[in-house]
Amino acid sequence: MISSNTILEKHNYQVTPHIWNHDISNRQQSFLDLQRTSTTLKLKMQELLGQLNLSTTKEQLYVKKHSCQKTDTELEKTLSLLQATLNFTEELLEAIAPLLEEQIALKQQDLASSHQIAESQRLFPTCLQLKEVFDYIEANYHQSITLSDVAIAVGYSAAYLTNLVRRKTGKTVNDWIFERRMLAARTLLLETNQPINQIAFVVGYQYEGYFFRQFRQFHGTTPQAWRNIQRSNISVNR
Repeated sequence: MISSNTILEKHNYQVTPHIWNHDISNRQQSFLDLQRTSTTLKLKMQELLGQLNLSTTKEQLYVKKHSCQKTDTELEKTLSLLQATLNFTEELLEAIAPLLEEQIALKQQDLASSHQIAESQRLFPTCLQLKEVFDYIEANYHQSITLSDVAIAVGYSAAYLTNLVRRKTGKTVNDWIFERRMLAARTLLLETNQPINQIAFVVGYQYEGYFFRQFRQFHGTTPQAWRNIQRSNISVNR
């Protein structure tokens, strides 16, 4: 087998240990340079990737910030519109409040009137011969009417009418006027907040003191005390 030295000698190459060692050193240096270059490139690439990611993140943050600003603007517009609507609603309610209160008052009066009519229908007995008498009392009890007024309205003398009504019902004409007024007073005491003196006038009494005396005589207590007791009982039963 021919050795490597023999081949080198044949070609007149003179290889010395110094030259061989020098080639190895150069190769090692080149390898190290390549490693350093590779490392540098990797670091540079990582840096560029980091900058790219940072740029992307900044762009995303900018987009998000811009989106948030747009959302905030839209919310401000919506809140402004809602506030304007609320202000308009409050102004409208203030404008119509008196009308609503008036309608409620009228409705309460209508209900009270309907209730009184229904109560009066149960109050007065069914008697064809006395229908005109009771109709007149129903239509005029809130005024200062007397037996004579009723007798004239139905075409009888006061004495004859008194005997007729007493015979048919067991009560006098004045008794029926009085009971109708008391029924109206109880309804107003219970269903409204009108003061007592106003109620007395509404149901046909010119003098509040006379109304007090007749109410106490019929109910055993004052109008205000009766109102308090009845409303307290209603509250307990609810």
